[in-house]
Amino acid sequence: MDEKRVLSLLGIGRRANKVVFGKEQLRGYLRQPLRRKFLILACDTSDSIKEDWVKRCKSHGASCILLKEHDRIALGKAIGKDNISAVAVADDGLAEEISKIMTQAGGD
Repeated sequence: MDEKRVLSLLGIGRRANKVVFGKEQLRGYLRQPLRRKFLILACDTSDSIKEDWVKRCKSHGASCILLKEHDRIALGKAIGKDNISAVAVADDGLAEEISKIMTQAGGD
C-alpha cells in the first residue's frame, strides 16, 4: 500500500472536513450508515487500542487499516494535528480512492 498517498488523501479530506478523529467522534462515525467505512491506525498504536478498534470495526462492518511505516506523529501531521492514533474517512469518494490504493498494492 502506498501509505504516503493515503496520508496525502487524508490531508485533503481534513481540509474538506471529511476526516474524523477523537474517540467519541470515531465511535459515532462507526455507528453511521455509510457505504464504505475505513478506520486507519498508526503503526505505533498500543495493542489494547488496536484490539478495541478492530473489534468495533468488525461489529460495525468497517475496514480497519494498520499503517506499517507511519506512526502517530506522521498520521497527526497529515491531518494537521500533533499525535493521532486513529482516523476515519467520512466521504464515500475519498474512501473509494483509498480502497483503490489498497487494492492496487494488495493491502490488508
